[in-house]
Amino acid sequence: MGGRAAPIIRVPMSQVRDQLWRTQSGLCALCGEPLPADRFSLPHASLWKKRQPTVDHVRPKSRGGGDEIGNLQLVHAVCNRRKGDFWRP
Repeated sequence: MGGRAAPIIRVPMSQVRDQLWRTQSGLCALCGEPLPADRFSLPHASLWKKRQPTVDHVRPKSRGGGDEIGNLQLVHAVCNRRKGDFWRP
């Protein structure tokens, strides 16, 4: 009682992405298709804009979700836009 709160440890986003990539085997968590490893994995920049890996909150922050690794997933940019702030408890 009266103790200090645990310190918040900030992890670089590159480490978060790497961990999610390994956990998900490089697949989009929403559509299941492979995520491109980098811009040059695709033949055109417009494809990269749609298919680049983005970090998505499973439970959106707007619905009370946090930034914990268990609430994050890698998805294509287009899949992330399609999902929006949808969440089913």
